[in-house]
Amino acid sequence: MTLPWTQPQPLMLAPMQGLTNRALRSVFGRLVQPDLLFTEFVRVRPRSETPIANSDFLEATSTVPGIPLVVQVIGCADEGVLQATRDLVAAGVEHVNVNMGCPWGRMTSVLAGGGMFRAPETVAPMLRELRAIVPGSLSVKTRAGIDDERQIFEVLPAFEESGVDFLIVHPRTVQQKYKGAANHALTREIVACTSLTVIANGDVTDEEQAAQVLEATGAAGLMLGRGAVSDPHLFQRVRGLAPSRPQGQERKRELAAYLSLLLEGYRELFCGDAQVLRKLKEVLAHVQDPELTRWVKQLKKQRRVADLAKTLAAR
Repeated sequence: MTLPWTQPQPLMLAPMQGLTNRALRSVFGRLVQPDLLFTEFVRVRPRSETPIANSDFLEATSTVPGIPLVVQVIGCADEGVLQATRDLVAAGVEHVNVNMGCPWGRMTSVLAGGGMFRAPETVAPMLRELRAIVPGSLSVKTRAGIDDERQIFEVLPAFEESGVDFLIVHPRTVQQKYKGAANHALTREIVACTSLTVIANGDVTDEEQAAQVLEATGAAGLMLGRGAVSDPHLFQRVRGLAPSRPQGQERKRELAAYLSLLLEGYRELFCGDAQVLRKLKEVLAHVQDPELTRWVKQLKKQRRVADLAKTLAAR
């Protein structure tokens, strides 16, 4: 078994489509050093001579010094995932994660992402073939099922017998998307009935919730997603290396410093004001601080990168 971390309770930045590009990963590495970073999922183009776009190759090979990078793939065996993974490994990728939880678009209507629950018999054969290809860790990030949270227990044996190194559990169904609450009682049940290393994911937005989830589930570590995008210092707060999230002007200063770094990275990564602003506004959509509502709205209204930079600098 290969685990790409050495910490006793690793904290990982979740793969979030449209968000965890190399610019954001670099900022998190600079600010808080997550124990593990994940790419957005690599899109596989079925039956193409080049199953992975050059842009995805660049993302998959853009690492942050000192932090292992896990490349997430999505699809099924007959949609080119195996060849795509061979190509990734040939380009130097060491760690691979299989997405079994995407609740969006075509991924729920085909046997990919959350749609893999429609044909659980296909899971083990694909994972066994991937295990033979991947030189480092092979992991799965999964929802609990499509519309029934007990579906995950049908595929747990497939994960175990395929040589998967660790399992990341987001205890919602695909149909729930992000509605309702993550059922970490289910996470606890999964931890209790599998020999796999389990990482808990979902609804951790402060250090108290982190401690509660770890204690209640017995999980080996945590994956932080939306809560960390809103507050990257959540990693240090959970580690006990930073105080609880501040409020008012201090929270505004923290956010402005973080967003300024992101803006700098986005200006290098994306082309033109419209694209840069759109990406930053995707991050702002996760900031839910009532006392900063007016300020966040002001940031969202900016139409030029230079104006947004000035607004952030005026913190």
